Amino acid sequence: MTLREADRSLRVGPPRMSSFATHPRSGRPPAARISAGQWLRWQVNYRLIASYGGQWHYRLDTFNVAYGTVTPEMFLGMPTRTIDEKGFVL
Repeated sequence: MTLREADRSLRVGPPRMSSFATHPRSGRPPAARISAGQWLRWQVNYRLIASYGGQWHYRLDTFNVAYGTVTPEMFLGMPTRTIDEKGFVL
């Protein structure tokens, strides 16, 4: 995930997916922008194959990113913006 501050907002780039994930996705969402006092929740899931025994493991990564002065309680509410990359994984 890349973070860049510009024009009084924060540009949040897509998180990197594990290089061990199967079925990489194409057409991922572009970067998102949030303003001061806002926060973004970005979720992505994928399937991993274990190097031992070939068992499948499923993983869900959730990134909560806030910009500016915030309090921890902010994350108990609804995010200003949500990007949901959860997909159907076999």
